[in-house]
Amino acid sequence: MSSRHFSAVAIALALVVAPVGQAAVWAATPAPTVVSLQATISAAARAAAADSSFSGLSNADKLTAIQLAVTQALSTSGASPEMIAAALIAAVKAGTISAGVAIAVAATVAPDFAQMVASDPTVVAQLAATGQSATVTGSTTGGGSVSVLVSLQGAAGGGGGAPAATYDPCAGVIAAYCGG
Repeated sequence: MSSRHFSAVAIALALVVAPVGQAAVWAATPAPTVVSLQATISAAARAAAADSSFSGLSNADKLTAIQLAVTQALSTSGASPEMIAAALIAAVKAGTISAGVAIAVAATVAPDFAQMVASDPTVVAQLAATGQSATVTGSTTGGGSVSVLVSLQGAAGGGGGAPAATYDPCAGVIAAYCGG
């Protein structure tokens, strides 16, 4: 057999074997679980807080940093939107992230389940305990995609004309990255 034919056979064999090998690697990767996603959420929030400028940020900027980090981590996790929503609820219950962060992240990475997160009794209780409320509004386009708008608001003070409380992404959170 000439070296050209041998090379062609080797290349053809490599093209057939490579996808099978990749499938075996993919099959060996465990599917994300609520517990593993909670670890992902915690690690992402801690990574955002590890930035040297985090402590000097305003509450709104802290919120954005944590949301972006958690959103990025969950969007690349390979988990289903329903699993992500369940993990976000569990993370709120565990005190890993605030209810507002969970709702905002769900609106981005699991929009069909954002209302499920916002309606969870633990999420609602945490929002109420910190003087916050959330409104989740969803709409679908002709293509089936979902757009979700989340409005996090502070409760107005008892004086009627008092300004609304500012949203604090660390309110109700006991995780170390929030300083408590």
